[in-house]
Amino acid sequence: MSQILADIVRHPSAWYGRGLAADSSWIVQLGPQHHEEIATALASVKARGLPFADLSKRDFALPTLAPQLRTWMQEVTTGRGFFLLRGLNVPDYSDDDVGTIFWGMGLHLGQAVTQNPKGDLLGHVFDHGRRYGDLDVRGYETSAHLPFHTDSGDVVGLLCLRRAASGGLSSVVSAVTVHNEILKRHPEYLAPLYRGFHYIRREAALTESPVTPHRLPVFGARDGLVSVRLIRNQINAACTKTGIPLEPIERAALDLFDELAQDPDIHLDMDLQVGDIQFCNNYVCLHSRTSYVDFPESERRRHMVRLWLTMDQRRPLADGFPPQNGYGDRQLVETALLPAG
Repeated sequence: MSQILADIVRHPSAWYGRGLAADSSWIVQLGPQHHEEIATALASVKARGLPFADLSKRDFALPTLAPQLRTWMQEVTTGRGFFLLRGLNVPDYSDDDVGTIFWGMGLHLGQAVTQNPKGDLLGHVFDHGRRYGDLDVRGYETSAHLPFHTDSGDVVGLLCLRRAASGGLSSVVSAVTVHNEILKRHPEYLAPLYRGFHYIRREAALTESPVTPHRLPVFGARDGLVSVRLIRNQINAACTKTGIPLEPIERAALDLFDELAQDPDIHLDMDLQVGDIQFCNNYVCLHSRTSYVDFPESERRRHMVRLWLTMDQRRPLADGFPPQNGYGDRQLVETALLPAG
């Protein structure tokens, strides 16, 4: 277990939602030249018939946008921990083209990692008609509310292809702020959070090793930086599977974490518009989504496209706090978006 930080962390990543709700500095806008570069890069890729998995930064050249993307990404990796890119003209392209554009942008930012055991690198977030809470169902396959959690990459990018009829707000919260608030209110809760919890191994839940053999810490600290990892549903499922309940102080610590994350003064809600792209640092922010209601027509239903990225410059992590590298090395790239319903 890493040494518990006993001082309030003062850093740009320790923000409060109430302070950002009326501040648009976290929203950046694509300009006319960026649109031209995107269209040119896409046309070049399509004209040459390049296989999706073989694309490189040179194949999807963005002369002025790529440096700007990397500048904006500094806010994600060393600053606030997130930003919103606005203005991609999604209606001008097919769904497949939008996926290629998003992939092309990602090539200039980091290395895509796999998002599931199949090895998919470009994820699709929409309601599959499955029931949230079932052991083999991942939350993004439903229209249910998703509690605050982290994903398995350094950075997660989420592009809005289509909005829901109602609901589906995307929310982010600063893990550093949550850590600071726990330190102020119940410092005794930090020890169990730094020690961590066993997780259900979703793809191995019916095997002889259904849970992680080691505890995965919620918080870790190194060089004065706090990092986070938390998927509470998988912790609860591990307890159910093993029949070993959480200790009272463990449950209280997780409950306080959830309470703080859900506080409207602490987290920030975003109503993503078509063409918006949200980038979040998975070691600094947790994200959530409200439940939503879809349009009846399948072609109008809510659909997000997702990238998990490993950055060239990795965040310093405490011993025992392993980095997030997706689901492994298998690289199966889906070039076409899945049906929206």
